[in-house]
This record gives sequence, structure tokens and C-alpha cells, in this order.
Amino acid sequence: MLADDGNLPGRCWDCARKMLGKTPIFSGHLHHPARTVFRRSGLSIRFFNVLGELFSRYPFLPKLLPPYRQNPQPWLRACLNRWFRGQDIRNSCLGMLRLIVIRYPVTILDRPTMQAKSTCDSYSLGEIYAHSTETPDKSDWEPLADHARAVARTARGHAEAFAPELAEIAGWLHDLGKMKPRFQLRLSNSDIIEPHAAEGARCVFERQPHLFSAILAQVILGHHAGLPDGGGNGRLLRARLEEAERLQPPDDWLVPKIATLPKALLGTHKNDPDRNYKLAFLGRMLFSALVDADRSETAAFKSGIHIPDRPHDLQMLRDRLDAHMARQDGDGPVNRLRGEVHAHARGMAAEAPGLFSLTVPTGGGKTLTALGFALDHAIRHGLKRVIFVIPYTSVVEQTAAVFRKVLDDPDGHLVLEHHSAFDWDRTRDDNERTDLKTAAERWDRPVIVTTAVQFLESLHAARTSPCRKLHRLAEAVVILDEAQTLPRHLLRPSLAAIRELARGYRSSLVLCTATQPALLKEDGFPHPEALRRDGPLPLRELAPDPERLYESLRRVRVAFAGPMDDVALAARLAEPAGGLVILNNRRHARALHERLGDLPGACHLSTNMTARHRRAVLADVRERLAERAPVRLVSTSLIEAGVDISFPRVFRALAGLDSIAQAAGRCNRNAELPGLGQVVVFEPGDTDAFAPPAELRQLAEVTRQVLLRHAEDPLSLEAVRDYFRQVFWNKAHAMDTGKVEGQPYEILEAIRHAGDEELNIPYASVAQAFRMIPEGAVPVVIRGGDWGLPEEEERDLSFVTSAGAIARRLQSYQVQVPERSRQKMLEAGVLRPLRPEDFGEQFLLLDQPGLYDARTGLKWDSFDDLGFLSF
Repeated sequence: MLADDGNLPGRCWDCARKMLGKTPIFSGHLHHPARTVFRRSGLSIRFFNVLGELFSRYPFLPKLLPPYRQNPQPWLRACLNRWFRGQDIRNSCLGMLRLIVIRYPVTILDRPTMQAKSTCDSYSLGEIYAHSTETPDKSDWEPLADHARAVARTARGHAEAFAPELAEIAGWLHDLGKMKPRFQLRLSNSDIIEPHAAEGARCVFERQPHLFSAILAQVILGHHAGLPDGGGNGRLLRARLEEAERLQPPDDWLVPKIATLPKALLGTHKNDPDRNYKLAFLGRMLFSALVDADRSETAAFKSGIHIPDRPHDLQMLRDRLDAHMARQDGDGPVNRLRGEVHAHARGMAAEAPGLFSLTVPTGGGKTLTALGFALDHAIRHGLKRVIFVIPYTSVVEQTAAVFRKVLDDPDGHLVLEHHSAFDWDRTRDDNERTDLKTAAERWDRPVIVTTAVQFLESLHAARTSPCRKLHRLAEAVVILDEAQTLPRHLLRPSLAAIRELARGYRSSLVLCTATQPALLKEDGFPHPEALRRDGPLPLRELAPDPERLYESLRRVRVAFAGPMDDVALAARLAEPAGGLVILNNRRHARALHERLGDLPGACHLSTNMTARHRRAVLADVRERLAERAPVRLVSTSLIEAGVDISFPRVFRALAGLDSIAQAAGRCNRNAELPGLGQVVVFEPGDTDAFAPPAELRQLAEVTRQVLLRHAEDPLSLEAVRDYFRQVFWNKAHAMDTGKVEGQPYEILEAIRHAGDEELNIPYASVAQAFRMIPEGAVPVVIRGGDWGLPEEEERDLSFVTSAGAIARRLQSYQVQVPERSRQKMLEAGVLRPLRPEDFGEQFLLLDQPGLYDARTGLKWDSFDDLGFLSF
């Protein structure tokens, strides 16, 4: 069928159409007009000969091309316009042949009749790649089939606990768009822009059952850019996918079929009110499995080193914990009680995976008890890791340090500490730093210690980096420490995610606290996400008799003193006993501290101070307390964020009862007093000057009522339940109140109404709405003095190229202020940008050191009323 160079076989187009259907081959005789077209196009006759041989051997190939309607010129133009816009005709046709070869990986290298090298010989049927190198001959480039196979295998392993077949499908098809000739050109020329995700998304959307088609399509569509909303810019997902080319995987790609429901959806039916939520959650978990597999396999190709996930030796960790516990002093009533709690909780490890609570007062050994249960439970049920979720960064650091000591892990190879303030640059070895960063994205450690913000926002994220680790939450034990601090304005979606992890992903979650919030249906929680002590997903208590534990470990007595102005507070602090005063805002804290003057031991703590400054103050306070020297500390609620410190008496401005309980945790913390410590709750006298925001006033009013109803012991378990019942009842309509583009957005409602016939999950909008910390505060970097950025460090930053590395280096020297206030300071000339030519106004340095007070921190009053920021 192949002709000599320059000569066409004597067959006409009609014969060609009869042989191959409605689409012509190019090995047939061309009449004069057609020859003129091809001659003007500069096309090699041999190109058409080879294409003709392909069509004759594989009759299905013509179906890929537009139908031929007598005239070859518009037919050829239609081919070029459909597939290869913007390229010259010669390259377009060669690319078209390559596209056919890519789609149907057959071999036609046995072409003995070819007399000379043609322009298309460089495109053999196997030459389709996923990744390139610098090697010109492409000998070490990665074939697309190899990459797809590897990602499918790894993604399946990541999703084994919940949906292995779906993850494998996503792995096979995620890079299907790389089959396009223009993308293949991009591998040699990075200036070419050619997206590749939509083709695989379209393919899976059209070939999978309705229940999974939209989910898998969104997963593949976002595997680089992040999960999109199902309907973006007013368009449904289907409309977006129809803009992509319709490609099919080669026949030898073993893409599985879906015959049964995945494990995570067992028991789900069409009329299930939670169906959309379950599907949306599954989509994000599949997205995690795909992203992690794709990035890991790509890194393995580039480095030449493939490091498979290795099973973690939890038995070894349990042995080390047991050895540590055996060395502890068991004498004394408190230690004996701690031992009883520890043994009882670990004795429940055989319970089936699901939901648990651990209600243990401060001082009851809660942290190591939770660790012991988690390791026993994981070993018993074949779970893979332990994840501690803690609300405060400072406590994450403390807890990670405790675990590294207890588990004999000084180098951090077993315990991963993951939070925004972690200083990657403190690790000197480049390989170790890279390994830590990868581990933080993947959570590939047996013990993870992270923040509630990192955990909960990742569970609702849409970007690739925060989602990459999510599949590690399947078959894990998750300890939610200080569960009462779950974000109230996002409490319903938070509880929904916790329940879904336990229901569909074989995970166990432990709500661990001294003051359990009233989240139970039996306690009157007013929403369907309520937890229950019975039913198919019961919440089981791990502590023995929490009421008795509370009484046995009670360390403080709480009294309500009514109104107290600053004069009265200063007088109480001037007494020899001194004490700690916790106020509701930073301006009030500074004003009271200034009233104390030069009293011995007078000090101040708030986030007007840099982290370096605060650490120094706390170190001095601990030293003075240990020496029984006078201490008169005025602080914001910052000190309640897990700071390990103990005063004989604490004065707390009226606030939520959970805040008062946290303040009580800074009083007689280690039962060092012969009797009970003293916690005095008061109403600030100057309410006009230091009025709290409306939400805090509402919580304070509920607390006032509880203090009156439970005057004997306002922190008893019944008083705490009473408080949360009232708060949750008052806030019944404000527990799913995120914002998108400044407008209210109910996450669960948006998912519930994402569509029935064509599911369009609003992943990107949900991610924007689920923000635990409201935006608005931005950093100002303090320079010089005792607590600011030293000059030598500022000079060193001129050699740092990464904005992220600079941000981490500056964390110890910055103060958060509202954006409007920082802008006014910039306009007033008191701030200057660091390396504006590289980073614009990202890093603003304080250029007037006099605005930073050596005792109370940054003075911002003359620029704006910063009012109430956190802490």
C-alpha cells in the first residue's frame, strides 16, 4: 500500500471510502484538485502513505476524525482546526498522526517497504510521555503509560480503606490529557502552555456510573489547580467538561470498572439525607489519595529513588510508653488516680473503632492516657497512626516535646510536629529539611501532633497541599484535645466531618477535655450532627466515673465577686500574694499594668508583644514563682492557651465559662497548695472604655446565670453542661456561618443542595467558607531593641530567596494588627517594606523603635483602635 517517494498509488478517493467507510485514507489516488491542496500545504506524500497504512490495518481509527464529505480540502482543514489550532499545517498533520498513535498504542515499525526516512518517523507509536528530562534523545523520559500505572497503583493503596477502585481509576486517567500532541511539544518547550486535566475528567465523567462520575471528574480536574466548584461562573460541571477534547485510554490500560459501592458509601441510598455530604467527603479523600500518589511518583521519577510507604511499628512505640510509665512514681493519691485513669482507658482498647470521649480534669494525666489508649487501640484493630489535634500552637510544641521524650525519639523520626509556626530552617541538613517538609504535607509518621486549625481546615480544603495528607486520616486514631474549643460558628460542619471519618473511614476519634461541651443529643444539642451515647455510632466514655474524678482532682474554688474596677484590681494585686489577672482585651491589659507602676514583679503579657518578648516574660514569671518571689501578671486570654504555669490565685474578667475553666487551669495547676487555689470571677468596672464585642457579652451573660445557679461549684460537670446547653440553644442558627466573598455561606446546606441529577459539589466555596480564624489581622515586624529583629539577622535575610523562609524567620519578631491600622502606619511613614523589589509590601518593618514599649509591646493607639483581636 505504500507508494514510492513522490508517487501516489492509482486508487481513487471513492475506492478509499468504500474500503474504510465514510472517512478516506491517504494511500488512494488523489485527483488533481486534491494534489494541488497537498502540494500547497507542503505535506510529504509519505505522511499520507503511513496514515493510509494505519487506517487499513486499524479500521476504527477513522472514527476519530471528522466525516469526509467528497472534498478533501475542507476535510483536511476541519481536522487541523479540530485538533491542532495555531500550528502550521505540516506540524499539525504530523501531530495528528501522533495523536492517533498515542490513543491506540500499536506497533507499525515493521515497514520494509518504506524507501526513505519520512518526516513522521520520529513519532513511533510508543513515544508518548508524562515527564521529560534534559536528555535530547528522550531515552530517560517517563512514558505516560508507566506514570499512569504507577499513580493508579499508589492511589489505590492510599484509598484501600475507603474506595480503592475509584482511586485507581483516577490514577489511570488523571493525566490522559498529556496524550495531546501540543502537550507532548510542551515537554520539550516550557514556553508552550497546554492544560491537561480536563480530558481525563471528561473521560471519567462519561464512562463511570452517575453516582461517581461528577466526583471523579472534579478530583481529576483539580489535581494540579485544586478542587473546583462543580458549577463555576454559573456553569455546570458538564458544560465545563464539554470544552475538553474527548480522549479514550488505550486498550492495554487496565482501568477498572465499578461494580459495587465503595466501602465509604456502604449503607448509602438515593434518599439518604446525607448522601451528598458523604459523596463530597469521599471526593476530597480521593483527591488526597490522587494528589499524594501523583506527587510521590513524579518525585520518584525525578530523583530516581522510589520510597514506598512503610508500615509503622506501633508495637515498638507502645513498649517505649510502657517503659516510661513503669518508671513513674506511683505514690500519693494523685498519682494513684492517674494510674487508675490510665489503666481504665487502655482497658477499653478492644472496643470497635468509632467515637470516644475522655473526660479527665487538669492534672489527671489526660495526655499520656490518650496516647496509651490510641496505641493499644490501633494495634488491636490494625489502625495505622495516631494523630493528636490541639487548639494552640504553643501546646503542640509542648506535647510534641513530651512525646519525643516518652517515645525515645530525639530526632523526630517518629513524632511529626506540624503547625504554621514550625521553623523548618532550624534543621541544618538540607535532606532532613526536605524530608520534614514532605512528611508535613503527607503526614507519613506514626505519631502526628498538629493544630485544630490545620486539621479542620484541611478537612474542608480545596487546594492540593492541605488536602494531600487527608487519606492518612483513614484507619487512624485521632485525639481531639480540648474539644470544647471546636469553632462554634463552624461547629456543625466540624461535627459532620468527625462523624463521617468514624462512620466511613474506619477511624477512631476521641474527644478529650476536662469540660466536655454538650454535643450529645441527650444534652439537647439542636442539630442532626449531634453525637449520641447509643445508636449505630455511639460516643463511648473512656474515663472511669468522670464525676468522681472531678471531685478527686478538684484544685480550685471559684467565686463570683461582681463588679471590680481597675483601682480595686490593682489593690488586690498589690497584696503580698500577688496573682494573675486575665482581661478580655489588650488595651485594658496595658492600662491596668500601667496602673501597677513599679510594683515588684509587675509584668504584662499580650499579643502586642513579639513571641520572643512573651517567651522571655513567661520564663521570668516561672522563675519568680519557683523562688516564691512576688508576681503580679496582667495578661489577656493568651495565657489560657495551654501555657504551663501555676499561680496561687487568679482573677478572671467575666467571659464564657469555658474561658474561666481555662483560667482555672493556671491556678494550683499541680496541686502544690495545701488547700484549694482561688479563682475570682469579676465584671470589669469601666465597661465603656473596654467594652467587649457583642458575642463575648452574650457568652458572659450566660456565664453570669450559670454562676448564680451553680454558685457552690461553677466548674462542675453539670454546670458546664448547663452552660453549653444554653450557649448552643442561643446559637442554634449560628453554627454554620462561614462567608464567601463577604456573604454568609452555610456549608452543609450548600452541599445538600449541590444537585441530584448532576452533582456539583462546591469544593472551592466550602474551603473559602471554613475559616476558623477570621481574616483581617496582618503582621508588623519589630526591629531592633531587646525583642525585635536583630540587625545581623536582617542583613542575613538579604540572601534568602524564599518568601516562605523569610516569613518563618520573622515569626518571633512580629505583632498582628488589623490591616487598616497597618496601612495607616505605612502611610504615616513608620513602616518600611523589606526588599520591596522582591516582595512588595509583604514584609513591613517598624521603622520607629519608640513605638514598641519594652514592657507592653507595640503602641498602636495613635493610628487606630485595634480593639479586640484574639488574645
